[in-house]
Amino acid sequence: MFVRFAKTLILIAVVAVVSFGQAAGVKSGFDAKDYTALIERIASGANSEERGAAIKAELSAIKVRVSTEGFSRKTRDGATVRGNNIFGEVSNPRAKRTVMIGAHYDRVAAGKGAVDNASGSAAVLMLLRAFRDSPLKDTNLQAAFWDHEEQGLHGSRIFVENRKDAGLPAVYINFDVYGYGDTLWLWSEGEPSAFVRALLDSSAASKFNAVHGSVYPPSDHLSFKAGGVETYSFSLLSADEVSGIVQLLGGEAPAPGKMPKALTTIHTESDTLDKIDAAAVVRSLPIVEAAIRILDK
Repeated sequence: MFVRFAKTLILIAVVAVVSFGQAAGVKSGFDAKDYTALIERIASGANSEERGAAIKAELSAIKVRVSTEGFSRKTRDGATVRGNNIFGEVSNPRAKRTVMIGAHYDRVAAGKGAVDNASGSAAVLMLLRAFRDSPLKDTNLQAAFWDHEEQGLHGSRIFVENRKDAGLPAVYINFDVYGYGDTLWLWSEGEPSAFVRALLDSSAASKFNAVHGSVYPPSDHLSFKAGGVETYSFSLLSADEVSGIVQLLGGEAPAPGKMPKALTTIHTESDTLDKIDAAAVVRSLPIVEAAIRILDK
């Protein structure tokens, strides 16, 4: 997650379904056991190929349209990066535009990549299942799973570059480090949009903590921002981690003994399945789903 940036974790605890979510048409249920099983299947993969195979198997089980795009890219040091992006889609012949939700599925060598970023990939899969069961009326919902985020956002950058003249979604929503915590951290630039306000309202109504800001670690959202797409990124962390990460991003050292948990977990041997809190994730997802449904216009 947060490609090579001390791996700055993310926040904003999103809890239960509330009246806002019901009003927005949220009828889906998210199950902690299902989420845990997804995490286990993805995180058990020793490399991107095996992790991607678990994602493709789940997409086939969901019975949505599945596609892949291989890519090859030269890095600044002359090396060649080869990978595969994976896509699932709830298509709609009446759609006026496309909303894409996405997460990177690759990991670093240390640990299992459970928090960074099997967690985000599993969250996207569960949201895709919810939108398959209750589709948007006027919007195509696409899910993307990016390869080689950890080496420099390569998968998402190539996708955007290849479609810079046409074919990009109207909105892109990223999920990175989304595996535990009581606070939902939402990044966007500029004044709060209708999507941001919807997310904050639904979080407040559910009494689940949410934080919005424009200071956030680098992840695949930056590729879409560069492409001129309306872009957001989510993380789910503990409340006491967000301010610490923002502080670090501003160049301030944390107080002794106050290093955010995420930064001592991701990119280490500690990034394992036991760090995941599936109950927290599934409490947050109805709130995120409700906000996404606001984009159906």
